Amino acid sequence: MKRGTRVLARKVLNSFITLLLVIVINFMLFRMMPGDPVNFMVPQDPRIPHEYKLELIEEYGLRDPLHEQFITYIFDVFTLDFGDSFIQRQTPAMDYVLEYLKWTLILTGTSSILMIVIGMFMGIYAAWKRGSMFDTGSMAFSLFFYAMPTFWLAMMFILLFAIMWPVFPTDSALAYGTTLEFNLDSILDMLYHLVLPAVTLTLVSIGAFALIMRGSLIDVMTEEYITTAKAKGLTDSDVLRHHAVPNAMLPMIALIAIDIAYIVGGAFQVEYVFNYPGIGWATILAVYDNDWPVLQAAFFIIAVAVIIANLLADLLLVYMDPRVKLG
Repeated sequence: MKRGTRVLARKVLNSFITLLLVIVINFMLFRMMPGDPVNFMVPQDPRIPHEYKLELIEEYGLRDPLHEQFITYIFDVFTLDFGDSFIQRQTPAMDYVLEYLKWTLILTGTSSILMIVIGMFMGIYAAWKRGSMFDTGSMAFSLFFYAMPTFWLAMMFILLFAIMWPVFPTDSALAYGTTLEFNLDSILDMLYHLVLPAVTLTLVSIGAFALIMRGSLIDVMTEEYITTAKAKGLTDSDVLRHHAVPNAMLPMIALIAIDIAYIVGGAFQVEYVFNYPGIGWATILAVYDNDWPVLQAAFFIIAVAVIIANLLADLLLVYMDPRVKLG
């Protein structure tokens, strides 16, 4: 077996072991939370008989011994069945989470494309024009927004562009009472509600891509093969495009992988501040309500996204960097 194949097999095995650990932790974590979920399902009304609460406990298996709950949970996980939501009765937890996931993918997917493209171009140009006014200004811009709390920037945007100058809406993903349809009016309405949350996410994350790309490219430009390429008579643009940037991209792969996981995990702070109905917003509500099935489904999706994103990054690094195969 080739060494590269062994490296790939080891990384896949590590990812599978990590997934198993996540499944176990996902079971234990929410059963350690304080509070009784039955109290959230049943209104605090003395007229409701105690027998009704006992029926709910039996229905959700909350009275079963912990090891029996765990065995049932393991079988259900591999069928993506996390049971019905405690609060949204008769609604499967996974269906409930996936309904909100699509909005998170729209929000963070849009902002991630913007932050990756803009941040990389900023970093490339700043490194190529090192010491210039653009380099200094872009670094100051990147550090300023990178250090800024996300929730604070979101609130400032609401204050400026929704209250002082009421240009954009402050909440929801669509106008109230409407649903997303594949027509121009519905898409424009979605984009209108998307502006402030997407810009917030882009600004607070763009600095990471710009700074890492700049630092990586500066390191690459000191290598001997860059000097050799220039000595051969290649133009600066050819050296940058064909030699410097491809080799400087390796650190960016890991950062982009983390960002892909961030897409699925959702920007919890932004979604909550803007009351945007994504998976982060739904998860926070589920925490308040002790809704175990919804929390388990949400955290499982987020964890799987993180594991898959990092596995793909590892596989891509093995493909792009021969040194990984030989390490």
